Amino acid sequence: MLKTEELKLVSEWDKTFPQSEKVEHKKVTFVNRYGITLVSLIMSNQVFH
Repeated sequence: MLKTEELKLVSEWDKTFPQSEKVEHKKVTFVNRYGITLVSLIMSNQVFH
């Protein structure tokens, strides 16, 4: 079994482009088949009701 690595993810905006209220973003982590922990950013349009 692979050992998972504990990562500290920041919630503040750390991108070079301006943040938009029209876009929802969240960070996700997963371990690939080589045991390397990867972090990705998922961005999606927000739906306004």
